[in-house]
Amino acid sequence: MASNDGKAITPDTERLPIAREFRRSPSRKSAVKNKDALIAAVILAPMILWWLVLSGFPTLFGFILGFFEWIGITGSPKFVWFHNYVRFFQDPQYYQALWRSIWLGGLVTSITLIAGFGASLLMNMPLFGKGIYRSIWYIPAVTSTVATTQIFNILLDTNNGVINNFLVSIGREPIVWQYSVFWGVFWIVVYSAWKGIGGAALIWLAGLQSVDTTLYEAADIDGAGRWAKLMNVTLPGLKPIATYIVITSLIGAIQIYEQVLFMTNGGPYGQTEVLVFRIYRDAFWDFNLGMAGASSLIMAVIVFTATSLYYRWSTESDRRTTTRRRGGKRV
Repeated sequence: MASNDGKAITPDTERLPIAREFRRSPSRKSAVKNKDALIAAVILAPMILWWLVLSGFPTLFGFILGFFEWIGITGSPKFVWFHNYVRFFQDPQYYQALWRSIWLGGLVTSITLIAGFGASLLMNMPLFGKGIYRSIWYIPAVTSTVATTQIFNILLDTNNGVINNFLVSIGREPIVWQYSVFWGVFWIVVYSAWKGIGGAALIWLAGLQSVDTTLYEAADIDGAGRWAKLMNVTLPGLKPIATYIVITSLIGAIQIYEQVLFMTNGGPYGQTEVLVFRIYRDAFWDFNLGMAGASSLIMAVIVFTATSLYYRWSTESDRRTTTRRRGGKRV
């Protein structure tokens, strides 16, 4: 396009700095992304290296040991293929320990979920000094397991324990806790739940406070009572939080170890011995490193499978619920 004097007219957009900046933006955006990626890599590199040295490599090495027969440092490793894994399912010491881990973990998880939800409902009430109240609930989660289990052992001491002294004062016979399978399991579950309720309650509380308040207002207009609002508004809104709590609690509960070590030491007669405790015995007492590695890999596969199945079930349930609410049309 030319002017009357024969000079070419450049469109206004060609002379605008904004247009030139727009043309340069793809390369500039790419440079910004590369810079952000570099900064992220620099920040994460020490943590990744720390994890590889202290967790990643030892975990991989432990899994590899499952294919070898190696009794500590007294001999050289011998490749035995799947012998250790076959022995795991043939030796009752191992599969019974696995079964105890599963049902003890399920029991602890159930109690932690229910009690933590009840505690979160109390925390969500407009109470005076609720910050202190919430902190008290969380104290067990941050206290040392070694110290708190020893306090439990003092309470359960056969001769001078607080509980047995109380039983004697009311005319009852003292209980030898260390020789009772029922009481051994009972106190392990009580301690584990006491340790985990505070953390679960705070996560439940975060979920309760994230539920849309307009849903409660609509329920009030419809004349819904407390129970109806709990079942139709609160619990559906907490489903993602529940999925997270179930998965993390189950992973932690199945790997119960310190409670057993410090409270019952696997007794009486090995009836409270869980799989992680068995792995510890194989590795550091009997120096049977091959069986310890095989057991740890089997436990990792079971935990991963259980959490994956639960997560898939939860997401499928959410999808079905969404489909029903939208008139049967999947989106």
